[in-house]
Parts: sequence; C-alpha cells; structure tokens
Amino acid sequence: MQSCTKTVITSNSLRSQQIRWQLPGKKSDVWQRIFREHSLLTQCRGCQRETALKSLPSWLQRRSWMWYTHLMARSTSPHPRSVGRYGMSSTSMEVGSTLWTYKRNYLNRVSEEVNDKLQEAGLVNIPELCKNYDLPGDFLTEELSKRLGKVIQGQMDEYNRGVLFTPAFVSRHRARIRGLFSAVTRPTPVSNVIGVYGFQEHLLYSVLEELVNTGRLKGTVVGGRQDKAVYIPDIYSKTQNTWVDSFLKQNGYLEFDALIRLGIPDPVSYIRKRFKSSKLLFLRAACVGQALVEQVEASVEEAVNSATWTDVQPILPSCLSMEDVGIIINEAMRKTNVQSTARILGDTVVVSEKFISNCLSLFNEAMQHKALKEVKNNPVFLITEDDLKQGYMMTENTAPSKKEKREAERRKKTTEGSGCKGGGGGCNAREVRIRKTKKKGRRDDDSDEEAAVTPQNRNKPTEVPFMSLEEIAAVLEGQVCDCPEEILSELAEHLVRPLTKTYQEVVRTVFMSSTVSTTGVTKKRSVKDFQEELSNLYNNIRLFEKGTKLFSDETQVLIAKHVLKTVCTDVTNILVNFMAAELMMSAENPSSITNEVRVKILGKLPEETKGPLMKVHNSLNGKTIEDFLTNIETAVEVCGFMLKKGDKKRERQALFLHRQALIEQLKDTEDPALILHLTSVLLFQASTHCMLHAPGRCVPQIIGTLVGRISEEQHRLLTGYQALVVKQLVSQSQGKKQEQGEGENPEAGDEAEAIRKELVSLTSEVKDLVLSQKKMSGTEE
Repeated sequence: MQSCTKTVITSNSLRSQQIRWQLPGKKSDVWQRIFREHSLLTQCRGCQRETALKSLPSWLQRRSWMWYTHLMARSTSPHPRSVGRYGMSSTSMEVGSTLWTYKRNYLNRVSEEVNDKLQEAGLVNIPELCKNYDLPGDFLTEELSKRLGKVIQGQMDEYNRGVLFTPAFVSRHRARIRGLFSAVTRPTPVSNVIGVYGFQEHLLYSVLEELVNTGRLKGTVVGGRQDKAVYIPDIYSKTQNTWVDSFLKQNGYLEFDALIRLGIPDPVSYIRKRFKSSKLLFLRAACVGQALVEQVEASVEEAVNSATWTDVQPILPSCLSMEDVGIIINEAMRKTNVQSTARILGDTVVVSEKFISNCLSLFNEAMQHKALKEVKNNPVFLITEDDLKQGYMMTENTAPSKKEKREAERRKKTTEGSGCKGGGGGCNAREVRIRKTKKKGRRDDDSDEEAAVTPQNRNKPTEVPFMSLEEIAAVLEGQVCDCPEEILSELAEHLVRPLTKTYQEVVRTVFMSSTVSTTGVTKKRSVKDFQEELSNLYNNIRLFEKGTKLFSDETQVLIAKHVLKTVCTDVTNILVNFMAAELMMSAENPSSITNEVRVKILGKLPEETKGPLMKVHNSLNGKTIEDFLTNIETAVEVCGFMLKKGDKKRERQALFLHRQALIEQLKDTEDPALILHLTSVLLFQASTHCMLHAPGRCVPQIIGTLVGRISEEQHRLLTGYQALVVKQLVSQSQGKKQEQGEGENPEAGDEAEAIRKELVSLTSEVKDLVLSQKKMSGTEE
C-alpha cells in the first residue's frame, strides 16, 4: 500500500474538485471563513475529502459524529492509524490543532485592531466592525466580550451591546452632560440635546439617570428613555408650583390650558397629585375650588328664598364653557336642595319657581279680555268635543228639543201663511216645504264628501296663541324691574308654553260661562228672523239665475261664479252659523266665516246634517247656480227649516229693493268705472225686468245685451263712456309702471287729464240714463 501524503490546497482547488465543507450548526460559516483565510485544508490521497479536525468545540464535535464516521470509513490509507476517543486519526488531530491556533491568533489580531480604534476614537460600533471584517454580529460580539479588559481596554454598553467605549470617553461625556444639564433652567427635551451636541443616546440616558439619582443634578426626567423624555430642573418645578399654588389661592380655580402653556403636559394628573387633600371640582376646561362653588350655592339659595332670579355668570371664570357652568349650577342646586323650587334659564340664570308664578299672574287680566273677544269672534277653534258635550248637557234641561222646535215652527208658519197681512208673503203666500230627493249613487257621494271632513273632525283643535314672544317680553319689561333684556327674552321663551296652556283653560271657562241658554221665546224669534232672511236671499239667488239666462254660455259661467262667491257664500255662512249656534260655536258675524272655519264647523256637526251641508259647501266652487240651489234646498229641509218660495209680489218687491239699493249707490259714487257698472246693471234690469249680479269684467257683455233694448243715442253715450273708462284704466296702469321705473311721462299725464275731464263732463249724462226713468220705476212699484 502506498502511504498517505499531505498536500496543502486552496479553496479554489477544493471548489474545482467539488469538495464541500459540511459542518453542521450555525457557526459553520465562521470556520469556513477561517480555513479559507489560511488555506489549511488537507486532502488525503485516494479519498478526495477533507480530513477531520481535532480541536473542535464540544458542541461541534457532538453534532459532527456522523460526519466523522463517514470520513473515516471512506479513507483508503494503508498504514495503521490509532483511533482516538471520537474516532479521529492522529493526522486529523494534528491538522485540527493547527487550525485552532490560527483561528485564535486571527481573532486576537482582530481584537488588537479593534482596541487601537477604540483608544483612538473612544467609541466603536460593532456593526461597523462586522462590515469591515465580514463576520457575524453575534459571533464577533461574543469573541470581543471575552477579550474585554485583556486585549481590549474598554467596556460595553449594558443597554446597547453593539457599542464599545473607553472609561476616558465615559468620563468626558459625563462631565459634558453634568455641565450642560446643570445650566438648564426650564424643561428641555432630551432628544434636542442629543441632536445638538451629538451625545450617544444610551450613554446619555445612563449618565443622566445616574446624576439625577445621586443628586448631582437637581431635576427629574419625565418620559423615561423615549423620544418624548423631558428634563425638568427643580428650580423650574419650584417656580411652577409656586405660581400654581398662588393662582389657585387667589382665584379659586385652575385653567388646564394655562397649565399646559406653563409646561405641564398633563394638568389633571398634576393637580390630582399636588392637591390630594383639596376638594376640587374637575370640569372640562378647568378645576374649581370649594370657595367658588360655595359662592354659587349662596347666590342660588338667596334667589330661591327671595323669589327672584340670579345670574351666576359674573361669579364664575370666563374660561368656563356653558357645559362647565351648567355642571357647577347643578352641583350648587343639589347641595342646597332646590332642584324642585328653581329652574335654569339660558344656561347661566337660576330662576325661582315663585318668580315664574308671579310673572304668569301678570297676564291674568289680559287673558280674560282676549278670551272674551275670541269667544265672540271665532269660537269654533276654541273648544273640544268634550266642551260641546258639556255645553249640550247644560242647555238640555232649559232648551226645547229639536223635534218640539220644528213642530212649533211649523204651526206658527201655518198660522202666518193663512193671515191676510201678517205673513211676509201676503194673503196668497204659499209655504213650500222642499222635499229631499234621492238620486242613485248619492250615498256613495255622501260618503266620499264626509270622508274629507272626518280627519279634520278627529284631529285635536288647534291651540289659539295668546301672545308672541315679543309681546310677552314687552309686558315683562314693563312689570319686572332690574332685569336685563337677555334674561327677559329667555324668560318670555320659557313662559310661552305655560301661558298658552293657561289661556286655553281661560277661553274654555269663558266660553262655558257664556253659553247660558236663552229663553224659548227668544229662540223662536231668532228662528223666525233666520228663516225670513234665508228665504229672501234664496229668492234673490233665483232671480239672479233668471237674469243670467240672457247671456251667452261663457258669460253665464262668469256671472254664476261671481254669484256663488258672493250671495251664495253669504247664504251658506248664515245657515252653517245658525246650525253651529246649537253647538255653541256660532260666530258673531257670519260674513267673517272663511272656508277653513266653515269646514271646521261642519266637522263638528251631527252626521245627518254634515253631509248635505258639505254638499252645499262644495257647490260654491262649481260653475252653475242651479246645483247650489238644489243642494241648499236639500240642506235646509234636513236642518228642519222651511223656505218661502217667492211669488210675483215678492219678486216685484225684490226687484224694487234691489234697484233702489243700486240707485243709492250710484248717487253717492264718482268713480267712472263703478258708475258705468251700476248704470249698465240698472238699465239691464229696467229693460228685462230681471235682477243681475255680475262682476265688473262683464260690463261689456251687459252693454252688448242692451242693443235694441234702449235707444241708439243712449247706447252710443254708454259705449263712448265705456271707451273713456277703458282708456283711463289703461293710462292709470301705465302711470304706475312708469312710477316704478324711470319716472313720469308729461305727455301721458296730459292725456290722462284730458280723459278725466271728458269723463267728468259725461258722468251726469250717464247717471241720468237711470235716474230720469221715473216712469219705469213707477211700473216696478
């Protein structure tokens, strides 16, 4: 056998022969780097693998047992070998010992170089050494730590093991830190000092804590070892505490924002820590001392006992928000036990309940006067369903029943109709009771119309306002002395609801007291007068309808709408108001009843009368007078009344009275447009013996119907007067527009004056067209 020869090869030759180093564990790359530096890999003849190393660390020896066994099994060396404890040959142990020596020497040289750098700079960062020597950080830190105090004359930072520094460097920095922070007189962020003076962060914190703990520096570090750490000298803290103590003693409160500006980052914690034994009330913006709270308590208690008010805003600091003021007031009211006898107005005003009651009593007289006036004018909005029932029960014992009233009225009317001169219709007057006619589908119509009223009937009556805020404030200003305007406004706003509620009760009381039933004779007399008035208006409407038949269909619609909106509406209001009187809801003047009031009254009427009257109400928006007459006849019968249908004598009397009323109006007026209107209507009545109730815009159509009924000269005069009236109206309209625009036009003014003069000259002639017709007037009589 040939003997095994030793050859020294480089790492490049090993790579070319695909020889791999396979030491397990995390430190294998370290060993490879050491071996690569010195090129001490040994190749055995015939095996082409690296031999084992001897002096491996114990952890590496244990984990490499299988590798060593494989290496020895593949060896082809012919000469005998003595196997050691781990199965390693003497040759391997010799190579391992040599490599261990080189490794130790290499690390020693590295440590010497590190020590030279450390002594020169005073500070060395291990991460930089790792980059320079291409070694792992943990490995290099461990090896350098073993040589501290031996090869390396320095120490390692206990908080940051990646830094080495010398004692001289620490002493130098300690002196700088001590001198710098000894000169500080106000809170200083530590991070600013590090940035300006270049201190090593961990070393600075260590030295600073040591100096503060030993008492060499008079101050404290707030924030620990963080970026927000602040050094506060004791002289500043002493001055700060003195200012806080004196401010709290003098003013009775501490504002949090002021403490923050003073350099106290957490004011609440600072106050709680410094004033542990003090009773302070902590708010959102400040904390208040007990003395200030006691002042508020005394003010509130005095206001309650004297039945007046107090504003605590002047007592409290201006820095407090409305929420903080409310907290203090509630605390004061709780301690004085006045929550039930006082109220807070406007966030800062405490008002006694007695004071509020006294203010309410100031309006008692005004309530009585206003309630009396309201009951007379518009009682329908003042009462509820319960009031109606109560009023009905009050009058039930004294008033005759509805059936008895109808029978008595029928008997009386029969007697009047049979007399020669007692009745309004004369000896031949004929009483007609209008029968209600049923039509197919009318029941459905009734239900639909009643459904429109039902929701309003079910709703609660609208509250009648007593006074506005401005009116209440004005009354308080005249009655309450030494009260600022702001407090009066707040008090008025607070009194609106109680005054309105009290006013509703006063109105109901006045209403119920005014519903004392009248005697039966008075009621019978009022029914007679009502039926007479209703019959006259009904007959006039029939005569007006007869006059409309002489016009075209389009003009008939215009005249019918005018009649419905005027005379027919008056008849409806009279009937509805009379029915409302039975329920104590009648208005003093029926003409003041609007559509809203009428619907409100209809909603409170019994079901049997509400439907027909609702039909009458709806027919006022129609286009024909005939529908209204049909509905009013039905409604009158349902309500238990009788209509006297007019005869020829009644018609002649109605024509005469209507003509006389228009003539009196014509005599008194000087308005050309009204003169033209009245003259045309009177000429129409004189020529057709028909009454006419038409709007002003139908005057041209009325004049048109007079062609052939009056002389051509009269018609020419009337037509010319009409043209002048139209010109005057156009001129007046243009003049108003010019006044609103650029100004007056002299030419237009002259033209208007000329038209006016011409109208004045013709006015007497136009009036004489009617006033001179004595013969026609005598015929009508």
